[in-house]
Amino acid sequence: MGEKISFSCVKYIFFGFNVFIWLLGCGVLSLGVWLQINRSPHISILPTHAFLSASALCITAGAIILLVGFLGCCGAFYENQCMLIGYFIMVLLIFTLEITAGALGFLHKDELRSVIEKDLLTSIQQDYKTVSHPSGPSNQRSPSRSRDPEEWWLVMDSLQVELQCCGVNNYSDWFNIGAWPSERRVPDSCCRHPEDGCGKLEPRFWFDRGCMGEIDYWFVKNMYILGVVGITVAVVQILGMVAAIVLFCYIRNNKFFL
Repeated sequence: MGEKISFSCVKYIFFGFNVFIWLLGCGVLSLGVWLQINRSPHISILPTHAFLSASALCITAGAIILLVGFLGCCGAFYENQCMLIGYFIMVLLIFTLEITAGALGFLHKDELRSVIEKDLLTSIQQDYKTVSHPSGPSNQRSPSRSRDPEEWWLVMDSLQVELQCCGVNNYSDWFNIGAWPSERRVPDSCCRHPEDGCGKLEPRFWFDRGCMGEIDYWFVKNMYILGVVGITVAVVQILGMVAAIVLFCYIRNNKFFL
């Protein structure tokens, strides 16, 4: 009788948890679709890596979470062994990919930083001009760019304002770019007190720190929070896999039928 009660507790807690996961997946997927339809300016800061856009990541993550939650809910409610095994395999695969991605990111963080830095510098040189001169000949988009440069421009300006930085390494990254080939100026979003035309003033009016350094500092400052979130997610995934195996073993033994 005690084992049957334990089985019931595990089953309904597992079911309720996966209902929450399923609803979360619906929300993330809906957000991704909304971003894609509305072409949100906060799409991607790396123009050559469109698959890392906010909409693409939300749609992919939402679909995966939705599938995992569905397998968990149906597997627990209908006591379906195949669904429980499918749930276990999916969560194990996601957990393995997270560990692998984290390890690779840590081991190759310098190379990853160089790629991001190079892409941002190239974007400043090539993409910003399509926004500054929408009616001129420079409005031709590069074949390698897969998204509207205006969206990238809005992201970069927002980043500079929020992090109080300018350029990738410093404000000189904006000098003599395609938008103003013979001018040593910056966008107005680089100004300490943004106003029209302030990007044409002297450097003392601009932020002197590059955005890459500020992004690095943000990650270091929030490393504790990121670590706690990562450990919490890992623990939840492990508990989910354990619960799925426990339910599978109970059902397989054909001892309890609710």
